Amino acid sequence: MSILGSMRSGVSGLAAQSNAFSAISDNISNLSTVGYKGTNTAFKTLVTKQTSSNAYSSGGVQSVSRQEISTQGLLSSSSSSTDLAISGNGYFVVSQTATPGNSDIWAYTRAGSFTKDTNGYLRNSGGFYAQAWNLLPWDGSPEASVVNIQGINYMKAYYNTDGQIVYINDNIIDPMNLKPINLATIGGTATSTTQVTMGANLPASDMIGSTQKLSALIYDSLGNASNLSIEYSKEGSNHWGMGVSIPSGAANIVLTDSQSNNSIYYSAGQLEFSSVPTNGSQITITDVASSTDYVFEFVDNVAGYTGANIPVANNVPSVGDVVDNLAEAIKANLPSGNRFTTSGNSLKIVQSIMGGTLKIDASKTLACVQSAANPDETTGIPTGIFEVVELTQNTKNGASITFSTAATTAYTGAAAFAIGGKYFKFVTGSAVDGDGSAGNPYIVNIDGAIDGSNVIPAKVISALKERINALLPNNECYVASGNTLEIIPTTTSADIDLTLGSLSAIAEGTIRSNGANWVNISTAGTVINTFDANGVTQQGAHVSAILFNSDGTPKSFGVDGISISWANGAKNMNIANGNSISVSMGNVGTSDGFTQLSGDFSTSYIKQDGAKFGNYSGVSVDEKGIVTAVFDNGETRPIAILPLATFSNPNGMVSLTGNVWLASDESGQAMLKQAGSNGAGEITSYSLEDSTVDLANELSNMVVVQRAYSASTKIITTADEMLDELTRMV
Repeated sequence: MSILGSMRSGVSGLAAQSNAFSAISDNISNLSTVGYKGTNTAFKTLVTKQTSSNAYSSGGVQSVSRQEISTQGLLSSSSSSTDLAISGNGYFVVSQTATPGNSDIWAYTRAGSFTKDTNGYLRNSGGFYAQAWNLLPWDGSPEASVVNIQGINYMKAYYNTDGQIVYINDNIIDPMNLKPINLATIGGTATSTTQVTMGANLPASDMIGSTQKLSALIYDSLGNASNLSIEYSKEGSNHWGMGVSIPSGAANIVLTDSQSNNSIYYSAGQLEFSSVPTNGSQITITDVASSTDYVFEFVDNVAGYTGANIPVANNVPSVGDVVDNLAEAIKANLPSGNRFTTSGNSLKIVQSIMGGTLKIDASKTLACVQSAANPDETTGIPTGIFEVVELTQNTKNGASITFSTAATTAYTGAAAFAIGGKYFKFVTGSAVDGDGSAGNPYIVNIDGAIDGSNVIPAKVISALKERINALLPNNECYVASGNTLEIIPTTTSADIDLTLGSLSAIAEGTIRSNGANWVNISTAGTVINTFDANGVTQQGAHVSAILFNSDGTPKSFGVDGISISWANGAKNMNIANGNSISVSMGNVGTSDGFTQLSGDFSTSYIKQDGAKFGNYSGVSVDEKGIVTAVFDNGETRPIAILPLATFSNPNGMVSLTGNVWLASDESGQAMLKQAGSNGAGEITSYSLEDSTVDLANELSNMVVVQRAYSASTKIITTADEMLDELTRMV
């Protein structure tokens, strides 16, 4: 009922409409601001408590401004891969400095117009820096948060200033767990391969002995690319073996099984010669089991050689001829000679099932590439020493018999011995053949094995193998290898009995059977055809690389890792260094990797991480926020993930200059999520989120506010006139 109260009501109207006009002005001014959220003004009444029903006390109005932070703006296309928009819920995590400290402000924004600053960091138009989860290839640690990207496992982690790996806690927003993206530090790097994943169908109709091959590309720490040829061989019904080529520039390669204490499934080494070795150069091969050194010396004149070492002729036309001569010298002196083959200028050593570990010292032959293998950890000087290790999981069954003497009397006249229930006896000058019984053994004629008064053991083995081929079933179980007869059960053979009698040509301890158990030469031994490994009954002489179920899915895997020792200066890929290559061929009981089904051999996928040297050429960001560096060599490498922060009440955040917001008690704490998961929106590259301001609506509101403001002024002028009339009455 007071005129002054009416005037104050008009004044409140002016103030409220002024606030509304300010909000409209801000909205129109930020019409082109990326990620800007328009502010709406609402009004609420101010009521003065009434003291009489016959009188009215004016109150007024208050304005309430509210920024619609949760409103989604339209997305518009852009020409920059680092222009990012969010489709759905969530906000980019940003900071005022590229490398914030604990006291710096962490903010949240939808303004994804990121560009490189002078130091290479991603910064948006508001001057705020993008913060992300850094990515490294997964090192197998259970502490790491693992992300699978196109079949390859990466982990949220980074290297600190001491070169140590720091695992990220992806629930915490602080400088220890979020890092800026610096594009200036990407180029010119090479990453070694740490993971290979493969899927293929091995034909169920393949005959035993059939092979199938596929190739995988790997990179060493220097960025050198090597093509691994991986061969799968069918060893029996549902049983497949696995072998792999050794890359040029490597000293050895090993296939391991971590499920069986990193036991050795496959082992190979090589000696690559770049030129003819100089006279007097040496290669030393040590039989680790017997601690016997075999020193091969390259000489110009073998006929006139008088040294204690084993001579190898190097006065030949080509490097390949030297390699052939070395292979012949090795086969004539070392057991299990079938391990050694030549390929051009290289000697390949593929460990046999019954072969023991070989230590090879190539340091005294500079013509050999492997003389630069395995540098000393302290000095960095190459030792030229590497090993072709024993197949620890492949020697659970099998036996080897080594004939170690050259005396004729050690063979002729000796008692007959039995293999697989059939008796054999070595005789000279006889063509008589028995029936294989104890009293009438099969005759092995060794006339061709006699050189003067001595017998050449390797030729005895060869003659024995010929008789076995002709007379025994499953003769593929017997392999002639230098001075050694290897007995290797197959998945289709029965148990094999050995009765050796008093054959003195076989020295004590030269028969190996059932893994680490040595069988005395005077006793009988049995090569058992079945054994358990990794909780699965195996058949044959060794664990299968892949054992399949009857439905074609894998039952067990015998290989899940590759180790390589390099002789080209690259860092060795082995378990000791923590950077061996993890191999995945799928999961047990599923068809997501290798299968054994009808049809042809087909490769489903081969994926690996790592990259050769290349210059950085750009970056891409996918819908999950994964930031991938692109190189001019065609390679790509994931480097980080941009997380999205979500809030229980995003409209409760507090605005800050630069089109960013701060978390508050009303908004709740930020929860970090990967884009596209757990309710977070997706990130769109080459796009920006437009301002939510509708210009037509703002102009209409401006007219309404202007009229309301004018009307409020009329309240004041009218009240003024009424007061003037009142004062003139006095």
